[in-house]
Amino acid sequence: MSPAQTTEAEAAIRGAENAGAPVGASDLLDRSRRALAAARQAIAQGNNEEAANQLAEAKAFAAAAEARARAENVKRQAAEARRQADELESKTKQLQERARPSN
Repeated sequence: MSPAQTTEAEAAIRGAENAGAPVGASDLLDRSRRALAAARQAIAQGNNEEAANQLAEAKAFAAAAEARARAENVKRQAAEARRQADELESKTKQLQERARPSN
């Protein structure tokens, strides 16, 4: 079991954290961290096969956490853009009403 494999899993977890997973995908991030801890334990016990499986699981959960966090960020941005568009539309209607000549 190479240290590089553990480092890759750690980097995947950091990527998920940086993407906002502690807020938007904490369950997946926790599963990734638990798998990494299990991998470290398996390495300490000399069980390389189990360690490899756990590292693969840690990376997969970290990738899923990052993807979910990024999706949540996009949803929030889209909702904000919709809110701004609605606000602009309302202001435009108000301006059009004011610009109409009164009879």
